[in-house]
Amino acid sequence: MTTSQYDTRSTVINRPADFIESSGKAFADRLTPLLNPANKVITDNFKQNVQGQNKLQQEALQQAATQGGLGTLQFQGSGNTVSGISGTGVAGFQPFLDESQRLAGVDPITGEVTSAGMTAGMQPYMSPYQQQVIDATQASYQNQRAQGRQSIMDQAVAAGAFGGGREGVQRGVYDAQTTLGATQLEADLRAQNFAQAQAAQQAGIQNQQGLAQLQPQLAQQNISTLSSLGSGQQALGQAQLDATAANTREAAYEEQQRLGFFGSQFAPFTGGFGAQSQFTTNTTPPPSTLNTILGVGTMAGGLLGGIGSLMGGGS
Repeated sequence: MTTSQYDTRSTVINRPADFIESSGKAFADRLTPLLNPANKVITDNFKQNVQGQNKLQQEALQQAATQGGLGTLQFQGSGNTVSGISGTGVAGFQPFLDESQRLAGVDPITGEVTSAGMTAGMQPYMSPYQQQVIDATQASYQNQRAQGRQSIMDQAVAAGAFGGGREGVQRGVYDAQTTLGATQLEADLRAQNFAQAQAAQQAGIQNQQGLAQLQPQLAQQNISTLSSLGSGQQALGQAQLDATAANTREAAYEEQQRLGFFGSQFAPFTGGFGAQSQFTTNTTPPPSTLNTILGVGTMAGGLLGGIGSLMGGGS
């Protein structure tokens, strides 16, 4: 490949459309400050937070702890976690079970049924008017027997045998029967009172056992109600915390998102439009020293040859 003595160099500058160039510069000016570490987003402003337990939930936990015999709970921290438990260990239903065992005659120390325990368990159900009932009944009975004894005497007088041996035997038998009847009457009254007390005692034991079963159910219903109400309040509070964090995050990243949207919309234009203006510059470099010398020598040889011809020289 040969080149001419003087090469021509051309520089072509392609520039995008004016609106693309100005928009790109504005975009870069807004984007550059975001790269500065000093302008980083403070993420602590929208960090995740957990809504703590509210008073309703704490009360539900406290009632559950009391029901389980755990005593008073202590809460600490923003999440209101349980930090301390102190209690007797006596569950809410335990007093009813203890009372049913006492009524059944169980000794609380040995845990065994004793006669003293049974008497003590029976005593509350015995009629407090037992002796008065016995005395009144005995008085009525003795009055009736006295009338019968008087009838024997009257019959003996009428028969002319008053004070006789036969009358004495008859009165002795009658008095013995009266005494025996009075004793049997008192025994029957006491047995009747005992049977009634025993039936009432069994009913009392069943009632106490029923209360022992019912009490946890009622307590659990109350705990569940408080817990449900508290959970609703906690969910609402958590939603508010999440909404606040989301809003703060949106505000913090608003400019980045806006610039990102602009960049995604602007990107297709940077390649979709060709050069709108071209600038061409032709540059002819100056001759080098060697070319200058060679050019002068050639020119001098030509001049000498021409002069020789004019002078008529042959060579």
